[in-house]
Amino acid sequence: MSSSARLPFLAVGHTARDEFPDGRWRLGGSALYGAATAAKLGADVTLVTRAGPNEREALETLCEELGITVHTLASDVTTTFGFTYDPAGRRTLRLRARAAPITRPDVGRRIRAPKAVLLASIAGELDRSLFAPWSGAKRVLAAQGLLRSFAADGTVVATPWTDYADLLPKVDAVVVSEEDRADWSAWMRYAAVVVTQAERGSDVHRATGTSHVPAFAVVEVIDQTGAGDAFAAGLALGLAEALPLIEAATFASAAASFAVEGLGMSRLADRARVWKRMRG
Repeated sequence: MSSSARLPFLAVGHTARDEFPDGRWRLGGSALYGAATAAKLGADVTLVTRAGPNEREALETLCEELGITVHTLASDVTTTFGFTYDPAGRRTLRLRARAAPITRPDVGRRIRAPKAVLLASIAGELDRSLFAPWSGAKRVLAAQGLLRSFAADGTVVATPWTDYADLLPKVDAVVVSEEDRADWSAWMRYAAVVVTQAERGSDVHRATGTSHVPAFAVVEVIDQTGAGDAFAAGLALGLAEALPLIEAATFASAAASFAVEGLGMSRLADRARVWKRMRG
């Protein structure tokens, strides 16, 4: 895999404000985690997102620190999730605020032609216009937000994805977690489907068959938030660098393994450390 020091990488999706029972909050969202991963791996990353006025400064400061060019679209609110935990430690996620969708005209001509595009949904925010072709780019969809609806109190409810046959032919691969409980068996008629399985690795499903990609051993699991997003970004980058699908997924698995070793984005690794882990 050749070095792609400045391969142009575009991530699109909402930034999230994640709120915890003790009053803490942090920035998150699949697009931000994916953009951070790609930046650590040496890509020239542009993030197009929405965030409200209360989080905008923190987002732009974080992106500056990470080397991400961020275009923060106007919004009254940041998409906000509240996290609560039962006595057994099981998490419940509730939507407290949601920003407006993002469209292709919102992206417009803000960036030079990307070679890798990560479409990263957390709350159904990706307008269908974003799935129009990006000339010469490899496109990966992180589909979590397309598999969600929200109850009256904001509780996240797993929901079937109904228009997958319209959208999947317009991407190269779709990434979901086994926790999303998606009925993905028909999806692989249209695109490669990667189902991540935490410490058990991932399965890559294609019309021609299924391949397993192992996970990589980690020092310690601290926080699994964002690991799937790191995987999706690594996959898009690998494909853009002309790696075959399984090799790109293996690279993505190694990149994602660092995400769980610290809180938030603190342990994301550069390319040299990812390659070192791959070589064992």
